[in-house]
Amino acid sequence: MPTIEQEDVSTDGRRLRGQRTQTKVLEALLELVAEGEMRPTAQAVSNRAGVSLRTVYHHFEDVEDVRRRALDLQRSRYQAGFRAIDPMLPVQERIETFCRQVRRLFEAITPIRRSMLADDPISEELREGRRRAREIRIAQLGATFPELTERSRAAKDLLAAVDVATSWPAWNYQRESLQRSAAASEGVMAAMMTALLVGSQPPKREARKSVTRPSTTRPRNTKK
Repeated sequence: MPTIEQEDVSTDGRRLRGQRTQTKVLEALLELVAEGEMRPTAQAVSNRAGVSLRTVYHHFEDVEDVRRRALDLQRSRYQAGFRAIDPMLPVQERIETFCRQVRRLFEAITPIRRSMLADDPISEELREGRRRAREIRIAQLGATFPELTERSRAAKDLLAAVDVATSWPAWNYQRESLQRSAAASEGVMAAMMTALLVGSQPPKREARKSVTRPSTTRPRNTKK
């Protein structure tokens, strides 16, 4: 009869095998989507992963569940690579670094994100995933650009504008509709952020210097 310790080891082994199988399925879907197959079937995913169709449905509710969790996996991988940006750096340097990191994330998730566009209006889980992703991006913006966290109406409007400029739909519009390269799209994002964050700041007034003007009073003639 197996001991408790042996049973625990056996359970842990099954759990690890299950996690590896799930990752294989998710990686298979990501590969298919990256190759241009936007709506792969469960059978296509199982074939690519090298597992049975029954195994796919053992670990996932349906193909939508596979797509949703694949997006979460891809997003978490690249968000883990986001490094904190010193808010004391010059604003232009912060903008360029932030946009470079966003570009890496958006380029990674764009194939799977596009494959899910048809599910967006009807899937509560996808809407919740987008909401969580936006909250993370807004938190990163606030940590990088503290001026966006002020409570004034102007600061809230500014944050809303920066939110739109750095969103995935705005990125996808550039990449898909306008056919811009990733580098060009990053440049446009940086330009929008510069216009918003730098152009929105009122110019500093310089202290008026006192100017000594020459006297216009004629000196009196003195009699010798």
